[in-house]
Amino acid sequence: MSSLEQDAALHALCEQLQKIHQQAEIAGLFIGDRELLDCTHCGLQEDVLIDGRLVTHQADAADATDSGLRFAAADDGNFICPQCGAVIAGDFFA
Repeated sequence: MSSLEQDAALHALCEQLQKIHQQAEIAGLFIGDRELLDCTHCGLQEDVLIDGRLVTHQADAADATDSGLRFAAADDGNFICPQCGAVIAGDFFA
């Protein structure tokens, strides 16, 4: 396999992986590309269930029932808390 063919195969594999990540996010799964979020202002935090689903709940809640709220990504790489509107720094893995 030539270097050009290897580059093309690697490019196709990367595109396929990107599509799988998008499908996982649409399905509500956490793909592990960043730290879980925690709002220090109101106590809303993310958690991952054993089946990979991303949920949010109050940090001090006796049960970790999913609130249904989701942190929204901002254009600058930060996140907005859906409960109180606080800006939370997004920590992405390299």
